[in-house]
Amino acid sequence: MPGLCATLRFMLWSVVEEFVEGKSVERACEDIIVVTSDFAAVIDGATDETGALFDGKSGGLVAAETLASTIEGLDQTSTAREFADELSGSLRRATGTTGDDVSAPDRWPSASLVCLSFARREVWRIGDCSFLVDGEPHLGTKRIDDAAYGFRAAINAALIAAGTSLDEIVRTDPGAGFARPLHDLQQQLSNLEGPWGFGCVNGRVVPDQFVEVFPVGPDVDEVVLASDGFPDLRPTLAASETRLRELLQVDPAAIAEIWSVGKALRPGANSVDDRAYLRLSSPQDWA
Repeated sequence: MPGLCATLRFMLWSVVEEFVEGKSVERACEDIIVVTSDFAAVIDGATDETGALFDGKSGGLVAAETLASTIEGLDQTSTAREFADELSGSLRRATGTTGDDVSAPDRWPSASLVCLSFARREVWRIGDCSFLVDGEPHLGTKRIDDAAYGFRAAINAALIAAGTSLDEIVRTDPGAGFARPLHDLQQQLSNLEGPWGFGCVNGRVVPDQFVEVFPVGPDVDEVVLASDGFPDLRPTLAASETRLRELLQVDPAAIAEIWSVGKALRPGANSVDDRAYLRLSSPQDWA
């Protein structure tokens, strides 16, 4: 019964650690973890600072919930290309957005994600989530974010050099205001091929170059999937959380060691971003 044996093998991936936490109790967490008999994924809904709501929910949360529901119904034989198209279509139908209206004032609901396909033994990534394969890091980045966040950090560093206190920078994050015009425009570069384009799921077709596929060899013991709330991802949750705390302590304004997170640690927040962490194990003798 080859079909049954194959299904049993795919299900042998087991959850070792699972964690989701929002950056603040004042707003809903937009990171979601979904695990089925065929897939495991971490989904990072994109925060929309404009405050636009869809049926009372933020665009990032709507996107994350829609993608989670789609993955739960996805066929186990799906390819990465089919995966991307299914997700884009689901979000387009759920929100009525296509990403084609360049004059739209609000940001389109969107999300990044990283997913492990048990059947294909592949990690699929769209956007800037991160993952580890037996401890080997594959950290997600976006060139457009590096440009905006680098500019923000440089402005804040210059203000400190000019006499502004670190506490004031952490509290008001003035550099973020200077970078806001780019943040408001960068959605126009989503799923647009070219040096400044970037991948995400927002209703537009995701070009092949933004649908990343990483084979997972038969000798792999563990895979960790995480949102970008962990700037220095480690093989265990405890180590990842400890490293995050260390970085936030030495650089609460996010202008030095963790400038690439793009946000200061606001008063009352537990971190600069929502975070999700999923650690999965695959027994060697059933690989």
